[in-house]
Amino acid sequence: MIKHYIISLFLILSLSANNLSAQNLKIVTGEVDTVYSAYHYFKGITDNDAKIFVAGKEFPVYRTGAFAAETELKEGNNEIEIIARRGSEQTQKNIKIFRKPPKAITATQGFAIENIEILPSQNMTVTVGDIIKIKVKATPNCKVTWLNNVRLHELPVSETNGTAGIYQSSYTVEDNDKNFKKPLRVKISNGKKSIKQEVNAKIVFMNKNAEPLMLRTKGELPYLNYGLGTDRLGGSKISHIVEGIILQATGKAGNLYRVKLSKNYQAWIPEDCVETVSSGMFKPQSLTGSWSVRGNEKYDIVNLSLGDKLPFRTFHEINPNRIIVDIFGATSNTSWITQYPETLKQIKNLTFEQIEDDIFRVIIELAHNHWGHKIEYNGNNMVISVKHQPKLELGSLHIAIDAGHGGSNIGARGTTGAVEKDINLKFAKILKEKLEEKGVKVSLTRSEDTDMSMSERILLMRKIDPDLLVSIHCNAGGSPFTGKGTSTYYRHVGFRPLSTSILKRLLELDVNNFGNVGSFNFALNSPTEYPNVLVETLFISSPEDEAKLLDDNFRNQMTDKIITGLQDFLNEQK
Repeated sequence: MIKHYIISLFLILSLSANNLSAQNLKIVTGEVDTVYSAYHYFKGITDNDAKIFVAGKEFPVYRTGAFAAETELKEGNNEIEIIARRGSEQTQKNIKIFRKPPKAITATQGFAIENIEILPSQNMTVTVGDIIKIKVKATPNCKVTWLNNVRLHELPVSETNGTAGIYQSSYTVEDNDKNFKKPLRVKISNGKKSIKQEVNAKIVFMNKNAEPLMLRTKGELPYLNYGLGTDRLGGSKISHIVEGIILQATGKAGNLYRVKLSKNYQAWIPEDCVETVSSGMFKPQSLTGSWSVRGNEKYDIVNLSLGDKLPFRTFHEINPNRIIVDIFGATSNTSWITQYPETLKQIKNLTFEQIEDDIFRVIIELAHNHWGHKIEYNGNNMVISVKHQPKLELGSLHIAIDAGHGGSNIGARGTTGAVEKDINLKFAKILKEKLEEKGVKVSLTRSEDTDMSMSERILLMRKIDPDLLVSIHCNAGGSPFTGKGTSTYYRHVGFRPLSTSILKRLLELDVNNFGNVGSFNFALNSPTEYPNVLVETLFISSPEDEAKLLDDNFRNQMTDKIITGLQDFLNEQK
């Protein structure tokens, strides 16, 4: 009996020792063969009570077992030793990485045209005065031409980081230009031989004397862009407009039409926001007529008489708080503005200015901070609805909460495998529950793991018409050591106080400050109808931040701070 007991005890102790020494060590990112950078990052998983050493240096292991490490690589072969250690036992991985020197751009070898680039876009519709840029990489010290023997100039190597054979030229489209009626070719010649290569671009000439191409906006969310620039959030937007507005196209680059808003202003609009209309349609323009301004139970409403639906842009100003609406193609003929002051709660003053011959500016000075406005058309009459300031008590508000991503759109992924869409939804549900306990009416854009586009979210907000919106996301990217912390985002300056109030409270937690970001080109920051803020809680790509995001207690603390920030915002409005 005693013998059996001793054997059993020995087996238990042996199993315990084996468990203690069996470290889990998984490299999630960073296990690659070849890199160009001097500094390299690893992220991985081990047991949460283990220690991690990378190239002899210890790095923190968080409660999730996730870790991040940084090491410097020499040019050539590197062998990186990664050790997970617990007690006297350890698990080790050796990772071999070859660091290449910076990739040099070398001159074209042989007699050839290596690359042709057309700017601003490969496929364009152009008109008189447009400038087309061409850049060619080919054999150095040759004569390079295109179009009707237009010469490209070889840049000095001092302008090309030491690479010979870079040729460039700009071409201004001429009246009745014939160059675009046939395939475009680039020719290179060295005096003994020459070759031609067809340009992989379709450029169509739009004769300025021909019938203008007219477009009509369509859909529920057409919008205008400033230019052709873009990033992961899309091009920088001027303003959402409405369907049914006629626009004159003056060119096209890629999938964007260039449209003429006024004599001196142009914009770009995606082709899926417009449809072509019958020839003979006029470019819209109008004299302004009489106005009326009166309030109802929720809005102060400006009715402005126009002869056509005209394009517009709208933005905020502060100190004083004002809404600006620029109407393109409008000229003042307003003789009176009928006002009903006893019904107005938000509009303090209403004036206008003819800032250019064909740009009419409406200036709405507010009695309170900006709580939202929308612009619609009733026939050809522009209707500007300015939302009243609600009762400044948290329990009196209707707050919308957006859990970012969802369904097939998982968002970013953490080192542990946690996905952003799930964390966002957890935050949204906790925030909803806590706000409802305070008497707040709460609407969620999604309450389940479902697909929902940005357009669907914006249109849902138009339908439910909240007092304000909080969109919740996790941030990601960059170094796991510097890319961490919390941040808030706004687009319209009138909504900045909401974002700063929430950020100030979030920073009372043990988190880094990643800043308050303005003019942010995020879809749910674009509406003017209600104050809105994007809260990037923490960086899911940072193992340190991810551990907090996965902690129930921390999520509760963070939602408490968001609510306190909302209360601060209301107090400031008072």
